[in-house]
Amino acid sequence: MIQPTAPMMQGLPPLAVDCACCGGRLNERIEHCPNCEAPVSLSHAVATRSGAQNFISVLGASNAGKTVFLGLLLDILSKGPEEFRGMATSAFSVDLQEQVVTALENRSFPEKTPNEADLWKWLHCQISMVQKKGNRDVDLISPDFAGEAIAMEVNQAGMYPAIQSIVSKSTGLLLLCDSMRVRDEGSAEDLFGMKLASYIAQQHEISNEHAAQQRKRSNGPALAIVFTKCDGCSEARDDPSGFAANNTPRLFEFCRRTFRDHAFFAASVAGSSGILSDETGCQQRVPFHVQPQGILEPLRWIVSRI
Repeated sequence: MIQPTAPMMQGLPPLAVDCACCGGRLNERIEHCPNCEAPVSLSHAVATRSGAQNFISVLGASNAGKTVFLGLLLDILSKGPEEFRGMATSAFSVDLQEQVVTALENRSFPEKTPNEADLWKWLHCQISMVQKKGNRDVDLISPDFAGEAIAMEVNQAGMYPAIQSIVSKSTGLLLLCDSMRVRDEGSAEDLFGMKLASYIAQQHEISNEHAAQQRKRSNGPALAIVFTKCDGCSEARDDPSGFAANNTPRLFEFCRRTFRDHAFFAASVAGSSGILSDETGCQQRVPFHVQPQGILEPLRWIVSRI
């Protein structure tokens, strides 16, 4: 019997795997899951990993800073100290980091994330931590959802299966809120934040009726509410929890009553930024220099809770 040569072996289709997002079987040579549009390369990367793998969702309104936060998070993790460092597990995870870092180096913010799920970038990295009882490795898997898609999914659950699947699987979530919009347009941002928190509770089957009992147990996601762009909002930077209580009272109270593990944080990427206008009058916010603050702290807190 003639054995296949190495080139012939390389030409064989990849082994079938389950979608890391929705669990559907992926049997064909396709780039994205036909159900949820998660990249098949992610599922293959996840299938080769061992140990605990945790989905951590990043949610927020459009322009809350999700893309910049995620891309810079991976960049900081890759250069972090030995006691808390993260490395991308495959090439596709570096795409988001490259997009964000390149834009910031050119003194601009990356383009808005498209609504089409098959165009979203995904982050998959292994976080290594040094602890008293020995080293611990945790795989972090997070997509860069579009803000408009999140809003549509929250209003009509099931429109974006990837969001629904990932949120329901997430052991930790970061809910990003634009601190300057919260300060200047408090009620609208407060109400949308509460809708997002309600959606999270719904996907994890945390009902108001049983919230008190559920908060006493360790199950349920850890929720970090992160006020972004705090370089332009000192109130949020100095006291995130007090800022939340004063400016997003509905969200603050809902989280207090619903989620056992939740905390408020403040973060910023630009040390300062401003709005520039071109010759046509089109305005665009640009970073004058990059000075990340508070990017790692929410993730450190979440990982300590899972």
